[in-house]
This record gives sequence, structure tokens and C-alpha cells, in this order.
Amino acid sequence: MISTRFGLFLSVVLLPAMIGCGNDFPGRVAISGIVELDGKPLEGASVAFVGDGGGALATATTDKLGEFRIKVAPGSNKVSVSKVDPNAAAAVAGAPKAEDMLMGTPEQVKKIVQPKAGVPERYGNPATSNLQFDISAGMKPLSISLSSK
Repeated sequence: MISTRFGLFLSVVLLPAMIGCGNDFPGRVAISGIVELDGKPLEGASVAFVGDGGGALATATTDKLGEFRIKVAPGSNKVSVSKVDPNAAAAVAGAPKAEDMLMGTPEQVKKIVQPKAGVPERYGNPATSNLQFDISAGMKPLSISLSSK
């Protein structure tokens, strides 16, 4: 009985540790690209690739040049891009400081000012973004061009 428990311990605990469970994502393809809004690099945007009918999700954030690097599932991927304006943080008019309250009154909650989106909302959903790419190993960097209109 001790040997059965020991074997179970080895297979459940030690074997995965020996094989490794890092963020390598076997089968994923490393790609890069740039996101532009109205022809200008889009910094701080979240880019999400949804592959294989929603079975594989990968996300990245663009740098100050609008560039990103990510490992995604090979094949067809729908893409979404979203960004919240960092200068338009949510605020509650007339509310106490956040550290002074856990939840605002219903009147205060109604006054919450939502942050303005940095890109049109249609790009934030892979079903409405009209952004789709066929991903394969060794491909050139992607160019994702968005329009504010």
C-alpha cells in the first residue's frame, strides 16, 4: 500500500515538475507586429488573438512604438484590440476617497464616469473587429491598422 501511494505521489506531483509547466505553450507560434490607429503607433493597447474557434487565447500589450510580440496558436486567429485612456480614470463625483469606503451609495454609483476607450469599441470584440490572420511559423510581422472613424 505504501508503494502505491508513493507511485501516485510521483506521478501526480513530481512528474509534472520534472517535465515543466512554464509559459512555453507548446505548439504556439512566436509572431510580432505593430498596431496603428489612424496611421500612428498605438501605445498601451491590449491585443488578443483567439485561435481555433476560441480554444486558444493569447494576449499582449503594445509598446510606445505600437509593437507587440506574442505566441499564438497556428492557423486562423480572430483578433481584438482595446485600450482605455489612462488619463480618464473612473471617478465618482462627490464620493468619499476609495480608502474610506468599500461601496458607494446607489446615487454615487450612478455618477461614476467611465474611462473613455482609446479605440472604437468594435475593435474590442474579435467577433466585430473584422481582424483575422492566418498564423504560421516564420511569417513576417503583422500590421494591424485601425481607424477611429
